[in-house]
This record gives sequence, structure tokens and C-alpha cells, in this order.
Amino acid sequence: MIHVMNMEKKIICPICKGEDTSFFCKKNGFTVYQCIECFLLFVWPLPFSTESVYHKDYFLKDKTKTDFGYADYDQDKEPMRQIFLETLQMIEECGCEKKLFDVGAATGFFLDIAKERGWETSGVDISNYASECARKKGHAVSSGTLSSTRPEGKYGAVTMFDVLEHMTDPLADLTIVNSIVQDKGLLVINTVNCQSLWARLLGKRWNMIIPPEHLFYFSKQSLNMLLKKVGFQIVDIKKIKKNFSLPYIFLILHNWQKFVVWRKLSQLCDIPLLRKLSLPINLGDNILVTAKKIKDV
Repeated sequence: MIHVMNMEKKIICPICKGEDTSFFCKKNGFTVYQCIECFLLFVWPLPFSTESVYHKDYFLKDKTKTDFGYADYDQDKEPMRQIFLETLQMIEECGCEKKLFDVGAATGFFLDIAKERGWETSGVDISNYASECARKKGHAVSSGTLSSTRPEGKYGAVTMFDVLEHMTDPLADLTIVNSIVQDKGLLVINTVNCQSLWARLLGKRWNMIIPPEHLFYFSKQSLNMLLKKVGFQIVDIKKIKKNFSLPYIFLILHNWQKFVVWRKLSQLCDIPLLRKLSLPINLGDNILVTAKKIKDV
């Protein structure tokens, strides 16, 4: 069960603290509002914790269940290998010390790739199941959130792939990230873009609106504002193409549209031969942000 924080009388944007907000939509029992000033979409009231969402079935799907998550996390991420390799190469070209901390490390798929390239790998994940999988692979991944684990040490780069939108307090979490990034070190974030053409065309029907999994839906303006507040300066921001396995594509479609046929197709495609196939998808609603630490906060 997800418990939410008490509703305050005035709804204030969690990022820019603007008071000019409007109702956007209601989904899965949660209400989403939009900040008129920075265009952020956010769930209000926010849940105290979303740990119960990220159980084993989120990463390794029970074939009878399809709420959120992946058909098989490691296999569904395999089509993203080349994109992860290109991202690591970009980070390496910036001359960072090869000490990496991955927030939302899941089962360690990205850390596996980094370790193969000589990186010292650490991270954190809210899921006990996923973080245990990562530790079995040899990565120093803690179970919990940034605020509950309070990581120590300094890292040349911190990565956050598909995790910022899941956090209950991005401002507080990124303040902690600032404390573990070396001076002039890098923060690399992949997250959703609520101001993309695809998102604006679909409006409240946008497939990324899936609370309580996604709680925040960022615009470039709100991301820039957020990162400035926590001592980072954006040096690059671009759309990112993603490659998806067939079972994962049909699972996403089912979770979005609730048509039983998509669930059946996801199950039918979950065999070794069809898992070798993947599709590149670039709807413009995912962005990759590279930011440099410019000060302590």
C-alpha cells in the first residue's frame, strides 16, 4: 500500500516553488498538477515512499502480472548496451576519475558495462531484490534511497538513468548527489521530457504518466532550475533514442492502454529467438542531460 503525505492547502511547485499551478489529470488514484512557471508536471500529494512498487516482480515479471516494470530487466536492457557504451565513452572523454556511482542501479546492468571498461562501480537502489542482484555481480550497491543510505566518498561521475522521475524529493536527493561528486565531476541524467511534441500532443494520455512509478515529469526549464539549485551547470542536453525488446514494447503498450492483446503478445515474444529482435524508438520525450559540478551546496 502507498501512503501519501498530507495535502497542504496551497499546492506549490516542488522545484521552482511557484504557487501558480493547475490541475492536469488524475490517474491510478493519483492527481497530477502542472507548474505554470517552469512547466513541471508532478504528483500531489506525494507518497511518503514508493519502495513497495519495486519488488522482485517489477524486475522479473510474473507472467500473470503486468503492472509497471519489466518482463526481464537485464534482457530488456540488453538492446540499450550500445547507448550505454556511448554514454560511458562521452564521460571518459571529459577526463573524470573512473569512479562511478549509479543512482537507481537496479540489477547492475549498466555497472556491468562500466566495470568491463575499468570503472570502479558503486550505487544505490530502492529495491532490496535488485540491489542484491547487483551485489552478487560484484558491485558496491546499497539497498535504499540516497537519503536513507547517505553514501560517502567522492566520485568522478554520478549517473541517473530513468530514475529522477521516480524520486519523491528530487531536490533533496540531488543535494546529496552534489556531496559525492568531485569538483568539476559529472552528473548524467536520463529522464522524461513533458514539453516534448509527443507529450504535448497526447496531453493527459501521454504514456509516461504512470504514477506512483513516475512522480515527476520534467521540462528543460525545470531541469535547468533544479540543477542550478544543487550546484550543477548543464553542459549538454539532447534527445535520446532508446532500443526496446519486443516483450518490453508490448508490456509498455499493455500498461498504457490496458488491452489484453498487448499482454499476450508480450508473453509470446518472451522467447530467446524473438528476444534477439529490438526496435529503436525516439519519440523525443526522453532527454539525456550532462551537467558539471560547479560548487558545493
